Amino acid sequence: MGDLRRELAAYGRRLVSRGLVAGTGGNLSARDGRVAWISPSGVALEDLSARILCRVDIESGRQLEGRMRPSSETRMHLEIYRECGDAVACIFHTHSPWASGVISSRGDVRPMFAEVVVELGEIAVVPYHTPGSAELAAVVRAAVAGGAETVFLVNHGVVALGRSLRQAYYRCCVAEDAARSYIAAVLAGGPRFLSDEEAVKLKKMLATEYRRSLIEK
Repeated sequence: MGDLRRELAAYGRRLVSRGLVAGTGGNLSARDGRVAWISPSGVALEDLSARILCRVDIESGRQLEGRMRPSSETRMHLEIYRECGDAVACIFHTHSPWASGVISSRGDVRPMFAEVVVELGEIAVVPYHTPGSAELAAVVRAAVAGGAETVFLVNHGVVALGRSLRQAYYRCCVAEDAARSYIAAVLAGGPRFLSDEEAVKLKKMLATEYRRSLIEK
């Protein structure tokens, strides 16, 4: 329990070091059985520590532990956990400047590189809804129900799901790098996106490598 909380807080600080959040923006959580540990409201992730995380019951939404209020985006986190069950171990929500800028200016998030296909998984884009609202939680849950693992929120940021803290963190990093690459490609004359066929080949390769890793273990 303590290790999970310390790791979650450490990843919050890593998100700050990568420039993916600023001020009190962004939030993150990790599932622990029937409860989730969620960053508190109004606390910058660079100041996050294990002792101030909030423990919330996933089904009821009731806060079980923590002296501070959980993040204003708690509703969205819980809806994702309810939809995905144990398939999702953690959720990172960033206000990544490049990714947010691209998706909010009608930029294209189709993959240009293998990392986008391999790391981000299925991608969804959802229109703007007021942060913390039931409407936002509902549209993100619908995107996740449709198979999305990385969700771009127009005029808001990125939501990355993970089977581990590391996977969610890498997805946030790759989403931001992909946005920077898109801007560079636009300035250089126009992006060349991977075709559907090329993306399918990459996904098949990923599935093969995953099966091989299970056998080798």
